[in-house]
Amino acid sequence: MLKPETNRNGLHPVYLRAFQSGRKVEIATSVALPNKDWSVSRQRVKKANKLYERHNAILDAYDKKALKLLINNFVNEDSPITLQQFKDHILSIGQSDDSFTDYILNHLKENRARLRSESWYSYKSQITKLLKFKKTISFSDITEKFINDYHHYMINTLGNNENTASKSLRSLRTFVNVALRYGYMKKSPFKYVTIKKVDGKRDFLSAEELNKLAQIYLNGKITVPIEKEILKYFLFSCYTGLRYSDLKSLRMNSINGNMLQIKMHKTGCLVSIPLTQKAIQLLPGANFEASESVFRIYCNKVTNRVLKQIGVRYDIPKKLTCHVARHTFATVSITLGIPIEVVSKLLGHTNLKTTQVYAKIVDSVKEREMSKWDNL
Repeated sequence: MLKPETNRNGLHPVYLRAFQSGRKVEIATSVALPNKDWSVSRQRVKKANKLYERHNAILDAYDKKALKLLINNFVNEDSPITLQQFKDHILSIGQSDDSFTDYILNHLKENRARLRSESWYSYKSQITKLLKFKKTISFSDITEKFINDYHHYMINTLGNNENTASKSLRSLRTFVNVALRYGYMKKSPFKYVTIKKVDGKRDFLSAEELNKLAQIYLNGKITVPIEKEILKYFLFSCYTGLRYSDLKSLRMNSINGNMLQIKMHKTGCLVSIPLTQKAIQLLPGANFEASESVFRIYCNKVTNRVLKQIGVRYDIPKKLTCHVARHTFATVSITLGIPIEVVSKLLGHTNLKTTQVYAKIVDSVKEREMSKWDNL
């Protein structure tokens, strides 16, 4: 029902009303709207309201909760539930034995088209990881203690580092926020939880190591086609700072002379990158269609496996991955004296603080190298 009185925002709150033996109880929902947007016959929000889908999803949740509670009480209990018990149970919506993970999986399925494929698969893998910790997870399980226990499990049982564990907790918080948004939970268990963010170890190639790999490629020492192709786009990434996802989407029409222009897959930012001669010599010839891919990109797993093999074979003392190339571009650029503001723009960062991490890395390398003076 719609409350006749308005709240301080001038909107009418929607209430759930229950009767028993001439007595009644009213339960406030989180939905409030103008009187004109309420359908009395349907007891739902009209489509004219721009938030009607969200509002009606919340009201449906209350309806389903109430119906399930009454049926369970009728089937399993000897005495009828009291109005106060009914109210207390409804107000704990989300703190029930309903499956939290089933709800989130269904939400992901319904919203797959709205999510980037990488995000969708990442969320799915996070649910799988959660279910390894606990085989069945209900809404009532998601407490502050659950979160802390899950963090302890990731660090001490799975051997995750702090950043990996923090990423999983952020995904869990996203799932909780979805449940809160649609009324399946009333309070966030993350209220007093701090999710740490630690600067992880970022491997990168020195200028000497980069030149060594470039000479190996240019001198034809790599003869296996898959290795040659992977090393080629790895080096191109070292010279441009492109992410793996951007390499995959890179087409010939993104390149005009010595300028590369691309919309970053992760941030959606349009970035222009002047191409050096080192980068240009890795591009295919002129007989390619504008819509064709610049490189044949293998899956991330294969790419990283081949890069690791190349690194071991040619005594590169770093664990090579596709993202090492981006780190290499950033650190070598700063080492060469390119202003950090320019490097930030080339990387497509939306915040200079993100780029400043690389400046700290370069400083630590300088300190390490200068310490050699102490052994003179």
